[in-house]
Amino acid sequence: MTQHKTGNTLSRRQLLAAGGGGLAAAMLAGGTLPGGFGKVVMAQDGSTEFHAAWPYLDPGAGGHFNNFVTNGIMSPPNIYGDLMYIPMGMLYWANNEWLPLLATDWHFSVGGAEPEAEASAEASPVAIDPASDTFTVHLREGVNWSDGQQFTAQDVIDTFWCLRIMSNTVWEYIDGIEAVDDFTVNIHMVKPASVVERYIIRRSPMPSAIYGEWAQKARDLFGSGKTMDDPEGKQLLDQFNQFRPDEIIVNGPYTIDKNSITNAQFTMPKNESSYYADVVKFDKIVNFNGETDTISAVALSKEIDYATHGFAIATEKQMIEDGIRIIRPPRYGGASILFNYGQFPEFADKRVRQAFAHAVNRDQTGEVSFGQSSPGVKYMIGISEHFVENWLEPDVVSGLNPYEFDPEKAASLLQDAGWSNDGGTWKKPDGSTATYELLFPVEFYSAPGQNLTEQLQTFGLDIVAMPITYTQIGVDIDQGKFQLAIQDWGNSTNPHPHYSFASTFFNHNTLAVNNGGQGMDFPLVQQTDVAGEVDINDLIVKSGEGLDTEAQKVQINLLAQVFNELLHVVPIFELYGNNVALEGVRVKEWPADDDPILKNSPYADGIPTMLMLTGKLEPVEQ
Repeated sequence: MTQHKTGNTLSRRQLLAAGGGGLAAAMLAGGTLPGGFGKVVMAQDGSTEFHAAWPYLDPGAGGHFNNFVTNGIMSPPNIYGDLMYIPMGMLYWANNEWLPLLATDWHFSVGGAEPEAEASAEASPVAIDPASDTFTVHLREGVNWSDGQQFTAQDVIDTFWCLRIMSNTVWEYIDGIEAVDDFTVNIHMVKPASVVERYIIRRSPMPSAIYGEWAQKARDLFGSGKTMDDPEGKQLLDQFNQFRPDEIIVNGPYTIDKNSITNAQFTMPKNESSYYADVVKFDKIVNFNGETDTISAVALSKEIDYATHGFAIATEKQMIEDGIRIIRPPRYGGASILFNYGQFPEFADKRVRQAFAHAVNRDQTGEVSFGQSSPGVKYMIGISEHFVENWLEPDVVSGLNPYEFDPEKAASLLQDAGWSNDGGTWKKPDGSTATYELLFPVEFYSAPGQNLTEQLQTFGLDIVAMPITYTQIGVDIDQGKFQLAIQDWGNSTNPHPHYSFASTFFNHNTLAVNNGGQGMDFPLVQQTDVAGEVDINDLIVKSGEGLDTEAQKVQINLLAQVFNELLHVVPIFELYGNNVALEGVRVKEWPADDDPILKNSPYADGIPTMLMLTGKLEPVEQ
């Protein structure tokens, strides 16, 4: 297959931290698996199985198969959902080379013109005309959906119109998508941008048989001159959020046996009609449900072949002693403190947020959370340290505020903001005690939640730890039902700083409308020392605009400085995987630690996904 080089470049599992609860402790003490998790090392009928671990809500608890909205079961982008709904392409992050899948090739052009000659995998990338206004994708022929219908351009078109209902950022850059023929689509760019490639190619098209009517409703809405901000748009969003398809129609090599779904696991049998059915080497996937506290026990029993959960330090140590391999891919983000600006006006003063940053020993929180896989944040800029060398100018880096642990500096900032300290307890400018609840997902951010609570209490803030299940916290934050919270910064799904800034400023903020609220309610027009008044939304859009990545660096450097000054969220630690990669039980072996694929984020261009779709992940010999 031809591989295409790039330029430099809401499912809740982008980033995880240490949890490791009671079930893991029970296993360490010699206990047994909980009910529902049967011991199956190899299928009795001789078929080959791959055992996955990914959390979901079963249908009785609110899980469903609308792949565009919250709580969809295995909704792409998802490392196993991508084996049900094949993406148009996936990326090798180490060298920025694409693996074409449902798309065979693609290019930027002026007006949709075809290139004179296609570049080979060995050739240098074809120069992009800076006047390009069209992104053209050629689709793979001979791909069918599991209902027997052919995969065509219409499926791609309808998918992106459904994404417009969800206010997907790609529509900041494009204003139309049309079929040239059954296997070619042209996407018109109102704001030409290199990141359009990632937004388009990494997407898994959905079947028009299920979503076509919703796409038509979106076309009708926007065709009438209305937007998602109008009452008609809000009504359409609400209706789409409530849509629950009965049927699962896939084009990938695996599907879900709906009758197998319990609250503990389900089976993904092979879809024999898939274009990739003969490429994958496993006859079925068995997926185990649960977050870290549950999956720790199952992994210790060697029932799991691959898991991206944030295993506790003691659990990981036991795994290594038991011969379970651990791999550590970077996650390109981590944990941060979020503020509710709508309900607590004192947080609008950046000195207060900066005081929080100085009041916390980030290295300490990282050490107790995830050990060597969660070092304290070095650069407080909202993007991974892995991006710094290639994207930020040295003088920008040297001018950043590191926000070192300094309680005296934190106290000075609060006093400058009109706060006072009464007997070791901080009072807000109105004289009331600074009392806040800190919300965090108990399943995997319990350790940092407790540690940050204790550190902020020691500093003199009245902090109450509020653990909550991971399936609810995102909705509560979006609906404004929080005071402080621990959630993710950065972006574990896309290897360009634009996406990290978009995630950190938009998720749980402007995109909270998709869950019926205002989220953090942080205004994106802000006054700064570094750049005067800035429109952060505009800066983020511009950071992905254009086809020259060198020009994009100007915006990215500015955004890094703006983030570093404003700290609308306070990053605490950056995460690396401590992923279970069991060998010799069901899987023959995983790639060596220096294999470039292990530079892929574990939640984006999935490591097992790409290995399966290229036939490189093999079962043990029977």
